[in-house]
Amino acid sequence: MQPYAVGETVEVWSNSRRAWIRGARIVYAPTTDARLEGFDVKAGTVKVEFEGNTKWILPEMVAAHVRDAGMCKFGCGRKVQPGLTKGMKPFDTCCKRCALNPGKGDHDPNCGNTSPTARRSRSEADVACIDAHKWLKELIESDEELNNYSAAIFFETTGGEKFMNLAQFKVSLRDSLLRPVEETLPSSEDSLRGVYSKHTSWTRDFVRKNVNRLSDLYDVGEKLGEGSFGVVHMVTHKISFEQRVCKRIEKFRGAAGMPLDEILREIGNMAVLDHPNVIKVYEYFEDEASVSQIMEPCNGGELQNIIDDKFRRRCSDYSEDFICDVMKQTLRALAFMHGERFMHKDLKPQNIMMVDKTSSSIKLIDFGIAELFEPDKKVSQTFGGTLLYIAPEGFDRGLEMKSDIWSAGVILYNLITGDYPFMETWPPPPGRDITWWQSGVRKAIVSESYRHHPNLSTGVSWDCVDLMRAMLNKDPLGRPDAAKCLEHDWFKRFDRRPPPLSVGVIQCLDAFAGQPELKKAVFLLIAHQCSVPALQELRAIFTHCDTQNRGTISAASIREVLSLSGMSHLRAARILHALDRDQTGCVSWTEFIAAALCISVCQNQPLVAAAFATIDQDNDGKVSRQDLADALARGEHAALWAKQLPAECDKISRAHWLAKEQFQQYVGAHMRDFIAGDAIKAVS
Repeated sequence: MQPYAVGETVEVWSNSRRAWIRGARIVYAPTTDARLEGFDVKAGTVKVEFEGNTKWILPEMVAAHVRDAGMCKFGCGRKVQPGLTKGMKPFDTCCKRCALNPGKGDHDPNCGNTSPTARRSRSEADVACIDAHKWLKELIESDEELNNYSAAIFFETTGGEKFMNLAQFKVSLRDSLLRPVEETLPSSEDSLRGVYSKHTSWTRDFVRKNVNRLSDLYDVGEKLGEGSFGVVHMVTHKISFEQRVCKRIEKFRGAAGMPLDEILREIGNMAVLDHPNVIKVYEYFEDEASVSQIMEPCNGGELQNIIDDKFRRRCSDYSEDFICDVMKQTLRALAFMHGERFMHKDLKPQNIMMVDKTSSSIKLIDFGIAELFEPDKKVSQTFGGTLLYIAPEGFDRGLEMKSDIWSAGVILYNLITGDYPFMETWPPPPGRDITWWQSGVRKAIVSESYRHHPNLSTGVSWDCVDLMRAMLNKDPLGRPDAAKCLEHDWFKRFDRRPPPLSVGVIQCLDAFAGQPELKKAVFLLIAHQCSVPALQELRAIFTHCDTQNRGTISAASIREVLSLSGMSHLRAARILHALDRDQTGCVSWTEFIAAALCISVCQNQPLVAAAFATIDQDNDGKVSRQDLADALARGEHAALWAKQLPAECDKISRAHWLAKEQFQQYVGAHMRDFIAGDAIKAVS
């Protein structure tokens, strides 16, 4: 029996219910003898979490009490296809043919995640993971390669005969030569390529001041919190019905509030950081007294609350697996930010939000003092942060990128112990004040070792403590950066089996590639605004494929995965051509989800209507060509859009504007031209 992987969804047998319980998750599955949670655990043992309970199952009982999740609903005895359908719903059948002919025993060639039976030519197999443009160039320049490729096409078309008739000749031109080349060469619609010169550019353009009143677009709900500068409310978008968070910040007036430039700087910082573990800001409103930021909700509360629940309130618990996953996501976000030359400067558990109450997914928040470093700048001249999390170099030479790693190391210590590694007596003893306490904490951070805690010896593995020690190295030169931290053996110990790139997602990528450029831009806007349930699985796929932890997926990785799915190298290149907007060789988070969600969101009328409302800032029920340019690409791209947009809009309407119904019909048009679901397989 293949060992189970941590994070894998399974079904577990309940003796009391005499039934299999779905939705269970593997928490531990050691492949060698290990010490976990203070116990010696044999290899092959699994710990399963289900319905708020946990259960240890010994190796000899695993086969009888744990089984793979998800069998075909038509009772054929085969597992359902892995992953998501093109409509972003979990599969409930094993394959397309079984769904169309239930009970007949008819199945697709790729049923059960097996390889397609379609045979590829030797030339295609050899270049499956090579860029199509490069391959075509080599094909043209090499007589031998061209002869071999032509011979393979001739053989496949004629079935081995010596001569080709006219009908076969037409088929070979249409299917084997001309059509694949046309799919990968720039089309007439590609005149708008380049409107996204950097992924940060168009995400920044999407986030802008809304000239309407907040109450016109949002229903204000319960108050979530209140601070010195303002109040936070849950709000609901009146058109899309999406729940969001409104952070209302008072402007600086007299002794209260925050300067407007600081408020706008925080919004700008969030707008350019397009990463699945960084909080997303949608838009903002401004009046005489305040600025209201509209952000995505994180319903699980602060990470600090999770720590307090375990160590102070004693009302809940979490495992080392949870600690590992939180730290991995935090370091991935830092690796991305540092790659973009952004330093957070105030990383602490209060600034890490849990996405929901059932998972360990997190988002970094509070970029008010985050700093963008110039290419030649290595040290910040502006001191900032929370004392207990500030790195020792901050008190001397100044903060640098690796100072964020120190702060993350303090957070890891918090998660393990519920305490702080460098601390002075609190509250201060009689005769001492806050200044004395601050001086003591600073001295400990600069010159003392972190405090020993029993949990460092018994609560977690040695690997976990080893990484913490490295992150709390007082010398930043010896401290690993975020990418190096993520290579630590501790993360390998708790590696979770990622969800597959499923047939449905691949179909969506293919469908997106065939859309007009204007429509792709609208899908990018919708992807930036929406929060559909499938995002959790898409986030796991994206971060797993982001092997270099840069917050993007390399084109080479996508090309390889698409080839493994059974897709031809030429069709894969067509998809890459559509996804990689600026031809930098990588795909960002919102670019990826825009393509993955295109089929499901185009029929979602509230989301399409919300996109229209975002573009229609004056609320006159129609959008002009200038409205489209302003919403989808401003600044450096405005001139290009002004030149090319009329031709794009003429394909929809000869009028100089689009009515709401025309816009919805254009975006919601049924997509037909994408690869069949029985022609490809999911890739694990």
